[in-house]
Amino acid sequence: MALYRLAQTSTSTTSGNVAADMACSTGVRPRLVEWDLFLGAATASTFSLRRTSALGTRTTPTALVAEDPADAALTGIELIDMAIAFSAEPTEATAKLASIGLPATIGTGVIWTFPRGMALAVSLSFAIVHDATNAASHHHTCVADK
Repeated sequence: MALYRLAQTSTSTTSGNVAADMACSTGVRPRLVEWDLFLGAATASTFSLRRTSALGTRTTPTALVAEDPADAALTGIELIDMAIAFSAEPTEATAKLASIGLPATIGTGVIWTFPRGMALAVSLSFAIVHDATNAASHHHTCVADK
C-alpha cells in the first residue's frame, strides 16, 4: 500500500462543470481514500463527487506526490494525477457518490473519507462537479492508494 496526495486551488465557477478531477493511466487502478474540499471565497456553494465516463481535455494535470519519499514517483502507465482546468469538459456520471451544500463562509468545507477506498476505472477519473454556480476559489486535496 502506497499513499499519494496532491492539493490544488480551483477557480472555476460554472454550474455543471468539473472543478477538479483525479485520473489514472492505463497501468494502474488506484483507490480514492480521501477528498478534501474547502471554500476560499465567501459564496454559498454546492458540489458533488462523481465518476466520469470520458476524461475530456485536461489542461493542468499534476501528478500526485508520495506520502512516503521512498515510494516511486507516479509516471508513465503508473500515472495518477489531478487537474483543475479543462479545455473540453469531462463527461460526468449523473449519479452522485457524495454531495454537499456549503454556506457562504471562507474556510468551510468537507473531508470525505473512504476507508476501503473507491476503485477508479482505468483511464477515467473521479470529479468534483459544480451543482450550482459556486465560489470563485475552492481548495481540493485528493489522496489515492496505489
